[in-house]
Amino acid sequence: MNPFRLSARVQPAPGARGRAQPRQELQWSAEGIQSPVAVPWRVARRSASGVIEVEQCGAAPLHSVRFALAGNGMLGLTLPRTVHPGERLRVTLRGTHADGVVLAPDAMLVLRWFQPDETELLWPIAL
Repeated sequence: MNPFRLSARVQPAPGARGRAQPRQELQWSAEGIQSPVAVPWRVARRSASGVIEVEQCGAAPLHSVRFALAGNGMLGLTLPRTVHPGERLRVTLRGTHADGVVLAPDAMLVLRWFQPDETELLWPIAL
């Protein structure tokens, strides 16, 4: 049994704060590099207690957004949800060793979402 648990919830868009611009990243395929794809996320907050908050910096709502925790035989998932521009998604990692953020060296939090053309994108977040 996996001793880790992920829980996530959408936070409303912060007041009159300016939004960060999405970063450009290259999209890969079997044929090679495709056109750049903007990464519509930024890590807005991170705590030592296992809370990570990411802000949606894109121009349109993103669908089926979810987190996955992977590493050395463990896999935790959150339920998919829609996240609108400016909203934040907070994920809390809890578990036997997660409260002190003592995870396997290869542990990685992955943010997953679908583009309007149904292409799934993944963004790794180091723990």
